[in-house]
Amino acid sequence: MSRTLQVLQAEIHVCRKCEIAGYIPEARPLTAGSQSARFMVIGQAPSRTDHLSGQFFVGPAGRRLREWFLEAGFAPEDFGSVIYSAAITKCFPGRVSGSSKDRAPSRAEQNLCRPWLDAEMAAVDPRVVVLFGGLAIGTFLSKRSLAELIGQTFEREGRLWIPLPHSSGASTWLNAAAHKTLLADAIVQLKTVRLEVTGQ
Repeated sequence: MSRTLQVLQAEIHVCRKCEIAGYIPEARPLTAGSQSARFMVIGQAPSRTDHLSGQFFVGPAGRRLREWFLEAGFAPEDFGSVIYSAAITKCFPGRVSGSSKDRAPSRAEQNLCRPWLDAEMAAVDPRVVVLFGGLAIGTFLSKRSLAELIGQTFEREGRLWIPLPHSSGASTWLNAAAHKTLLADAIVQLKTVRLEVTGQ
């Protein structure tokens, strides 16, 4: 890992901007991966499980995402080496009031955190970016419906962008058979791109 990325990740870990602004009760920013990673996954924000464990994608939704990558031929140990884990915001935003559903980070929180994500993108320079969930897809790719985007690969600014639906149990999008087919198509696309990029 280059010193540049090491320094950036150390700066991210001590960031308390959203906590100081009063948006979240406790900042525990997450950043994980190597500069040699050719793939980057960008999610919405760390889950409560991620927040408590200090690791990305280890809650129920994150484990399901990892399963999709395994279906595409990645190995478990690729997370952190081949795959860089990131999110629109680095800290758990908390729950929706009166609900067990995670709150989506506000526009103000996204704006405070965006420089960190842009810096990670510049430092790692991934060949492939996997956008996990509607917020990440809408931020970087398109505001069009998931049904119009999932199952396709897009090339922009010298990178390949692959949208995936969010795997949270709170989302009903994957309940439809047609949407499950689109997800299967997306996993095939991810596998194809993996072979092209890694050669294995």
